[in-house]
Amino acid sequence: MGRASRSADLLSALQLLLLLLRTTTARALGPRISVPLDSEERLIRKFEAENISNYTALLLSQDGKTLYVGAREALFALNSNLSFLPGGEYQELLWSADPDRKQQCSFKGKDPKRDCQNYIKILLPLNSSHLLTCGTAAFSPLCAYINTASFTLARDEAGSVLLEDGKGRCPFDPNFKSTALVVDGELYTGTVSSFQGNDPAISRSQSPRPTKTESSLNWLQDPAFVASAYVPESLGSPIGDDDKIYFFFSETGQEFEFFENTIVSRVARVCKGDEGGERVLQQRWTSFLKAQLLCSRPDDGFPFNVLQDVFTLNPNPQDWRKTLFYGVFTSQWHRGTTEGSAICVFTMNDVQKAFDGLYKKVNRETQQWYTETHPVPTPRPGACITNSARERKINSSLQLPDRVLNFLKDHFLMDGQVRSRLLLLQPQARYQRVAVHRVPGLHSTYDVLFLGTGDGRLHKAVTLDSRVHIIEELQVFPQGQPVQNLLLDSHGGLLYASSHSGVVQVPVANCSLYPTCGDCLLARDPYCAWNGSTCKLLSLYQPDLASSTHM
Repeated sequence: MGRASRSADLLSALQLLLLLLRTTTARALGPRISVPLDSEERLIRKFEAENISNYTALLLSQDGKTLYVGAREALFALNSNLSFLPGGEYQELLWSADPDRKQQCSFKGKDPKRDCQNYIKILLPLNSSHLLTCGTAAFSPLCAYINTASFTLARDEAGSVLLEDGKGRCPFDPNFKSTALVVDGELYTGTVSSFQGNDPAISRSQSPRPTKTESSLNWLQDPAFVASAYVPESLGSPIGDDDKIYFFFSETGQEFEFFENTIVSRVARVCKGDEGGERVLQQRWTSFLKAQLLCSRPDDGFPFNVLQDVFTLNPNPQDWRKTLFYGVFTSQWHRGTTEGSAICVFTMNDVQKAFDGLYKKVNRETQQWYTETHPVPTPRPGACITNSARERKINSSLQLPDRVLNFLKDHFLMDGQVRSRLLLLQPQARYQRVAVHRVPGLHSTYDVLFLGTGDGRLHKAVTLDSRVHIIEELQVFPQGQPVQNLLLDSHGGLLYASSHSGVVQVPVANCSLYPTCGDCLLARDPYCAWNGSTCKLLSLYQPDLASSTHM
């Protein structure tokens, strides 16, 4: 191919790109490339163990060399490089619910084969030598510790496995959504605390200061927890603020009393240093506040009100103010034959603005909600202990005045909504999970979204200005199997996805899918660049021609 011909191809590709940029809106166009399950172009490795199902919990070791997997009645430690190859070795740890628990589960009316098993729901790093894991244990949840060196359950001096009650940490029902994370060795969870699933709580355990929400005050209304995040807001804080833990969930919106069973998506927060109150709210959060997350179509306001997943993107750990929350939403009132999805992004500034605004007040007799317009007590209810509080000799939540805590009991809901930017409307897929990778390109920085669907597909999309373009579609699991979890290894350039049948490993980039200059350019894949002869990973990019370009 001559230089003139290459220049003409490049010009045509640039003209097509400009046309697409002018016509693309937030509504999803179809993926440029769709790779079926049996395609030879797939650079996918799969792990599945015989007679094991429901691979739900994923955890990558700090050095990135080991992938830990929690499934039904089993856990695995996989070499992230070798175990996906044929004959690759791995460690297996079987953890079944004991016969007595299974018998009690069945006696209480649960399905012996489906419900009365031990589904691993929590798998988190506890310290340098142990992991914390919790499972449903036949509707009687338990927690245990895993020694990472031997990949065995920790035992006491008598040789018995160290088991702890998982109530309030892990759901009873394997189908219930929950969330958990460990911060400084303490476990923060959002789950239900009863067999019937009617006692939801946000709690802290593994701690000398156990704390949770107050159930008698109805701070939570049938929530479905989807994610949680730790944000180190004490870093560089001019007011001496505390770190926060955020929880994301959907629940019944009691403030909309004129609509029956209206679902509302929420973000709630608590302070890491919260120790509860001295007399009022003993061992209960004194900093619990929640606000509505708003994701809607800009043209007609149609709401996507059911939260499916949230990914917290903090591109610079030293500047938590740049944190973004990417949310996957569906609608309670979906239209047509296909239930669509929406992707909205929330900024840290907008979240803080809602929590710093006016409160709503609930009338306990009528259960009606009003905007609180009267002056509020000092220190500000629901706020963390700051320099201002310390100047008043309030150094702990245990020293907060009763009037502040009594105010909080009925003012835990914020009046303002956390507004978002709609990135993508997808009428043809129900997204279940999202992971986001911030990628430096040749000329700019891009956020790449990996979206798992309810029918076993993986969409890869890139943000361009305020728009999202779907680059690839991979069928990673059979169509009847939803993508249950996603785990991004940003340093290794790998994405892990799990489902009922197994775990797959997918490279974040497969530049070989773009064989021509036009394909490489129009894909707008920030991982890939055309070097004059082939489409290559940007890390391997070496331009052969002065006219080489990217995105």
